[in-house]
Amino acid sequence: MSNIKKQTLFYPDYKGSASYRIPSLLTTKKGTIIAGIDARIEHSRDNPNKIDTTIRRSEDNGETWGDIQKLVAYPGKGLDGAAAIDTAMVQDEQTGKIFMIFSHTPGGIGLWASEPGVGFDQHGRRQLYDNDGNVYLLQEDGTVVDSNENKTEYVVNEEGYVFKAGEEQGNIYYKKGYSPKESLLEARTTFLQIIHSEDDGLTWSKPRELNPSVKQEWMRFLGAGPGRGIQLKHGEKAGRLLFPIYFSNEAAHMSAALLYSDDHGETWELGESPNDGRELDGKILSAETLSEEKQYLTESQVIELPNGELRYYLRNHYGLQRTAVSTSKDGGETWGEVTFDMTLIDPICQSSVILYPDLGDGKVRVIFSNPAEEKERKTGTIRLSEDGGKTWPYSKVIEENLFGYSCLTVLETGEVGILYEKMNDVNDWSKIDIEFATFTLDWLKS
Repeated sequence: MSNIKKQTLFYPDYKGSASYRIPSLLTTKKGTIIAGIDARIEHSRDNPNKIDTTIRRSEDNGETWGDIQKLVAYPGKGLDGAAAIDTAMVQDEQTGKIFMIFSHTPGGIGLWASEPGVGFDQHGRRQLYDNDGNVYLLQEDGTVVDSNENKTEYVVNEEGYVFKAGEEQGNIYYKKGYSPKESLLEARTTFLQIIHSEDDGLTWSKPRELNPSVKQEWMRFLGAGPGRGIQLKHGEKAGRLLFPIYFSNEAAHMSAALLYSDDHGETWELGESPNDGRELDGKILSAETLSEEKQYLTESQVIELPNGELRYYLRNHYGLQRTAVSTSKDGGETWGEVTFDMTLIDPICQSSVILYPDLGDGKVRVIFSNPAEEKERKTGTIRLSEDGGKTWPYSKVIEENLFGYSCLTVLETGEVGILYEKMNDVNDWSKIDIEFATFTLDWLKS
């Protein structure tokens, strides 16, 4: 396999984490590559679990990498710990600011256990609950008021620890029952959060909450793509920042959609899902009332074509074992028909898709990666389209064995970079290496 270079960026027990999963990848305006990953500290599984958001950076096109940087970590230990899971990144090319979104869940809560709700009141104050279910509100200065706006003796610090009359009374992020001094807990739901960097990924802000602006009370889980977002370059929506997300309704059934910002990431809104108004098997669907697993649209990634249309690629559970596709003509606010690309074989797994920069020859190049099998996550395959994703005449296997999630990026050199899960044992998710590889278009076409 010539003209391709590989190296392992994360592996079991590297830098004190039992396992790493869920890659995200970004090439900045300065040419720096940022590799995002879940550090699953004591156990490899999804949340509920102690999971930290981490990155590594390369300033020489992936030849060498800096040390691991821990960006977000919540308290608790092991399977009782709170999580910051599933990252996606985008850079605003006008301001240079880099954004990363991820999901935070309190201890004991993951996708399936998340309860419906936003977790904040109408003024954006975090809702807290005592052991009797009474509601309290966390003020910006760390003080706490009850539901009648009366000030209480509780104070919550930046790490979530609760104090009453100067004595620690647990932590709002803990699993229920974890602390013998438990007093107040945050809502048992999923919180979509965002951080940003203004110095090319060297330092990052504290998390900012997106639930108050984008989550509905009927939603349970709310998560990132994961992988990457995009910034629109064409038409009246040029400059808009987009992040693919997915969410579950009160019945725990899942749909995907896009978050968008038209003010350089200051505020965010949620577009409609391709499941809203979708006709499937004689039924007209709605993300809020979705009722069957075969209707799911979950982890997703999006590209913008030169004509300004968005092409949305979606993991789904319909049973065709093919990637679902939909198109938007209004910057991701609404969607057309959902179809299935019969070339894009898929075992129900996250995939990655990017638009390659215009080479001036009239070809619209799209690159797609996923495990190209119907039944197992293996045969990691890179595909190239030169007509905007209508056909996929070129493909190369990058990993013949077990292959999980992946994320693509274009390097400053014109090479393509991919960060992916190399699974070493189909029955043991703790044995995953996170590989970074680079290749050229010529390799794909050879």
